[in-house]
Amino acid sequence: MIAKLKADGWDFAPDKTKVLMLTHNVLASEQGYASLSTIFPYSDLYIKKEDDYIAFFADKLEPACEAFTRRHYGEMFSILGDAAPRFLSHEEKTKCSEVMQGLIALRVSGSIGEVIDYIREKGYPRLPDSVVRREDVSRTWQSKDGEEVPEAISRSRALREVAYREVMALDQYIDGHTPFATKHSVKGDEFENVLVVLGRGWNRYNFDQFLEWASMPSTIPADKRDTFERNRNLFYVCCSRPTTRLTLFFTQLLSEKSLNTLKSWFGSDPVHDFVP
Repeated sequence: MIAKLKADGWDFAPDKTKVLMLTHNVLASEQGYASLSTIFPYSDLYIKKEDDYIAFFADKLEPACEAFTRRHYGEMFSILGDAAPRFLSHEEKTKCSEVMQGLIALRVSGSIGEVIDYIREKGYPRLPDSVVRREDVSRTWQSKDGEEVPEAISRSRALREVAYREVMALDQYIDGHTPFATKHSVKGDEFENVLVVLGRGWNRYNFDQFLEWASMPSTIPADKRDTFERNRNLFYVCCSRPTTRLTLFFTQLLSEKSLNTLKSWFGSDPVHDFVP
């Protein structure tokens, strides 16, 4: 699919094209942070950086490492702010450089827990107090009489086991450096090209049923009107995002009625059935 679209002139640079997925779970799997996404009870905790760990990684550590790699040291210290080390000698500056080089290598090969432990051992960049508290509590907490592990502690412990490269992949998505997005996140935005991946994803959406109902609105059951409108509104958001090119890729089997609805909206030539 992607190769065909590129041959047709699509530019998949993030500022030119968006590939719209239905859910963050599907997107996380595609982008390389699937394990990370399963740890949080809802996506805003990591997508909007509401979690202390993710906020530190995305707002401080990742951009600081990127600046260090480009040898923009002033930018690095500006990004780190209060988390930046204070040097009193040339030897301390040399040590900081060595620490950062080790950190950059560990980000690729180590886990989140290993990165956290490395930073704590070396002393900089300084971890936020909120992360330090969560680390200390999750390390020392012990269950009493079968007490259930609190969610925050369970999450902190689970995060430590995830490969840090998943944080790097998540940061690329948050910063808009990939062409992928969820359908809900692009409302009001426009892009030159839009590829929409339409499948079941959630039980709340069934685009085959929506297309069948759209062809004959009188057949919509009274108790399914809200369901129809929910599907219609999301479908409209997706189809109204491109300025030049739009492709709809359905991963669920469509009935003949649904295919005829698409043909009535877009014409017969652009509609192709790839099912063997």
